[in-house]
Amino acid sequence: MFCGDPGSEGYTTCATQTQLFALASAVPALLGLALFVAAFAAPSVRGDRLLRTRALTYSLIAWGIAVGTYVMGGLPSL
Repeated sequence: MFCGDPGSEGYTTCATQTQLFALASAVPALLGLALFVAAFAAPSVRGDRLLRTRALTYSLIAWGIAVGTYVMGGLPSL
């Protein structure tokens, strides 16, 4: 998100929102990491091929959401 010049009015509010986008992207990233670890570490998930595939798929989806959220926070407003 483009916030303008550092001295302009509303810059601090805009910069705060950008930081919130970065923080918000951490939530699905951590969820994706937890699912990825569970897919290989948890015996119940590791033993079931279908469940492991689902966990890895959901992990990739969560990482995609995290990347999308992070990119949206860094893009200039159009």
